[in-house]
Amino acid sequence: MRMPHPECTTCKSRGSSLFNFCSCAETEKINLSKTCNIYKKDQVVFHENVFPIGLFCINSGSIKLSKIFSTGKEQILRIARAGDFIGYRSLITNDPYSVTATALEDSTICLIPKGEFHELMQTNKNFYEALLATICKELESTETKVSEIAYKPVRGRIAEALLLLANIYKKEEYINLTREDLASFVGTVKETAIRVVSEFKDEKLISIDKRRIKIINSKGLLQISNLYD
Repeated sequence: MRMPHPECTTCKSRGSSLFNFCSCAETEKINLSKTCNIYKKDQVVFHENVFPIGLFCINSGSIKLSKIFSTGKEQILRIARAGDFIGYRSLITNDPYSVTATALEDSTICLIPKGEFHELMQTNKNFYEALLATICKELESTETKVSEIAYKPVRGRIAEALLLLANIYKKEEYINLTREDLASFVGTVKETAIRVVSEFKDEKLISIDKRRIKIINSKGLLQISNLYD
């Protein structure tokens, strides 16, 4: 659903966005060229194997980036929040999207045309270097996650995922994620995620309000996440 777009200069997410490295003139140019849409919960922002037309910047809400395998199982690779960019790697390589982006909650997202994004990379050194750093951190996070799915017990994976999600949702009191999405995020099945979350509640590591999770003992979760046997 299209809507009047938020102003980049007054966007509350700008401070945590790479657009914080843009000048006033660059910011105004982006503001005039972009479009903005509201994506309802579970609505797809872009599909895997589709070529990109621009850069998506999340103004509010949260987006999961995932792959669907031939078995039908979903693996969530990343959860993006307000201030984050999505779809930028495909813009840089001019390849189709390697993941599907789906709204985890009602989200407001701005679309910056491809040409504006490429111009920023070529003319703004600070923006370019910050973008490279973001890509490197994302790749490091993905590599760590892949190795942990292969070797870390599921309790450790879920404990670490909750700590990571708490950081992603740090401006909110609760982590608002379905058990199915939590399972997809750590590479397990829904039933296992439900069981482990229930165990963590009984161990007074977390509290639960409907499907929302609040961490009450981060040190205990950290200790579990570091156990490999």
